[in-house]
Amino acid sequence: MIRTTLTSAALAFGLIHAPASAEIINAECKLRKYGENQLTEIFPCDFRQSGGNVQVWSQNWEFKFLASEQGQTYVRINSNPLSFHRLGKYSLFVFQDGMPAQQFLR
Repeated sequence: MIRTTLTSAALAFGLIHAPASAEIINAECKLRKYGENQLTEIFPCDFRQSGGNVQVWSQNWEFKFLASEQGQTYVRINSNPLSFHRLGKYSLFVFQDGMPAQQFLR
């Protein structure tokens, strides 16, 4: 009885502390670059979030947003679409639910 309880407790502890794997989601992104060479581009992208850290990448772009830098080097807005803003540099909008980026903020 005690052995079974200890085994169950060890398994439960291991499951709680096992690293979570993040699912990669196909999405559509809209990038707005600011400054002298302004740019607006819409492209297919992949999105992954794990532990508050976010990665977004595509054929031409790669973005990393660390949770520890939120509010310091970028602003994250949890809405639909999810957006990341590096003030004065660019804004990245991630459409995860099939909402086409062309219909958003032309």
